[in-house]
Amino acid sequence: MTEAPPIDRPPTHLCRTSVLAAMFALPLCCPPMTLLAAVTGLFALRQIRRDASLHGRGLAWAAVAVGTVSTAIFSGLLWNNGLDTLWRGPQPPVAALMTVDTAEMPRHWSGPAANAPADTLQAFAAPLEARHGRFKSARNSGSRLASLQQDGRDPVVTVPVTLTFDRGEVEADLGLERFDAHGGGVVMKWRSLRVLDPALGDPVFPPGEPGPPPLSPPPGKPAAAGAPAPRPPLR
Repeated sequence: MTEAPPIDRPPTHLCRTSVLAAMFALPLCCPPMTLLAAVTGLFALRQIRRDASLHGRGLAWAAVAVGTVSTAIFSGLLWNNGLDTLWRGPQPPVAALMTVDTAEMPRHWSGPAANAPADTLQAFAAPLEARHGRFKSARNSGSRLASLQQDGRDPVVTVPVTLTFDRGEVEADLGLERFDAHGGGVVMKWRSLRVLDPALGDPVFPPGEPGPPPLSPPPGKPAAAGAPAPRPPLR
């Protein structure tokens, strides 16, 4: 009985794309990297299916699974911890304030602003609308930029915005509370608002708050007359 001749099998090699996908999946708390791991893993599976000399299918599937799950979980955590605040911009918090929507205030504001009563909201909004007309919208300022020199240890940073009313536009500063000064937890909600209207005394909401930290003037330009003094730390 003669033996069957051995079958020549092509040499196999580990698919480098599978290894790359697994490396992308290692930083579990970085959604951009884990998303790249899932995409690269799918590309590796396609390569392996087309080339019989490649192996590493298990590694590629692991990268796809870990990348997909990690991206979903940590993207949700980032969204719930402030990404939605930055994505929505200044329109929702300012609209809730100017329309005296006390139900929406806790969703966007922190500190005393979140639970301010309707009469406090109305007392702030009424003089502005009497002077500038009905409030229409709020957006990030196109003429002023947030200072890159803001103190990273300050829990509140200033975001310059433009408020649009029926009779024109007014610049304002929104204070974004990034973290709790005492507990250290992430906040990422709006803390205060200062409207830059000298005729009204640059009103600040909520009353009693020091207002957002003043923005530094551009290099070579002096601070504007009557610029607010630096805010004291939160208490």
